[in-house]
Amino acid sequence: MKGNSKRIINVGMGIVGFVISLDGLTMPLRAHMMTTIAVHHLLHSGMAAGAGLLAMALAANLPRRDRERTWWVLPAVLAPVFGLALMWPSEYAYLMDHRWLHFLDHLGIFLCSVLAVFAAQAYVRGLGWPMLVLLVGMDAAAAGGFGVSPGPSNLLSPQASVGAAGMESSMMAGSGMSVPPNAPLHVLGQRLSQTLGCIACHHVDGTKAVGPSWRNLAGYPQKLANGATEIANYQFLTNAILYPEYLQLQGFPAGAMPTSYRAMLSGPQHTNEHQLNALIWYINSLSDRSSPATQPPVPDEPRK
Repeated sequence: MKGNSKRIINVGMGIVGFVISLDGLTMPLRAHMMTTIAVHHLLHSGMAAGAGLLAMALAANLPRRDRERTWWVLPAVLAPVFGLALMWPSEYAYLMDHRWLHFLDHLGIFLCSVLAVFAAQAYVRGLGWPMLVLLVGMDAAAAGGFGVSPGPSNLLSPQASVGAAGMESSMMAGSGMSVPPNAPLHVLGQRLSQTLGCIACHHVDGTKAVGPSWRNLAGYPQKLANGATEIANYQFLTNAILYPEYLQLQGFPAGAMPTSYRAMLSGPQHTNEHQLNALIWYINSLSDRSSPATQPPVPDEPRK
């Protein structure tokens, strides 16, 4: 009777783990551009939890002769390292802009998670659970800016709003990308768009995604959900970034644009809105109708 109970628990755990893992695996094929990179790493932690439960269920059926062999420690140590490397920030923004590569990346993270937990459980019975907690914690920490994944907190620190020099140093420290000391604002805006995950929802090649493409957005008429049409000037772009809940474009899902950028790019800590203006300068650089009406009221050069 006791053996049957264990078997039922393992089967149930395997089914739950499979369903959670399947949801995480297919996310890139369903809505891979729906959120920021940081939040997406939290989704990875959920997928890792599902993969770990599935691995624990599979490990329960491992033949006794194959348990507690020394060589199991090798995949148990290496698999988490490879899994974390698949979330490398300089590449992840690119992956989130390419659906099938993004899917393959999720598949790799899933397989690494399964292998790590399975190998740990096979190496020492019971070690799979601590490994599962470790994987989920690593993915969650990546969303907070630890390990290989920088969060926006470093980039958008109070020091970053003191001027271009502060922004450049914060950019380089927070994103791992080199920014020339005399970089114009549209270059800084491009780096910001990658670090904040903007390019996950806004393509720059003219193709439609969850949000409108930034190619030829500035200066062009935009149709709103209420039937009105507005030119995408500076004020329009500012409102679209800071107050998306009050500006709904026709043909795009309501509520897709997060409202969190308002606190990240404006307010008491960002009185000069330098980062916001850098983003808008970058959007302007992608349009052939850029004009003074679409440009932020700051010079496109680093401030002294």
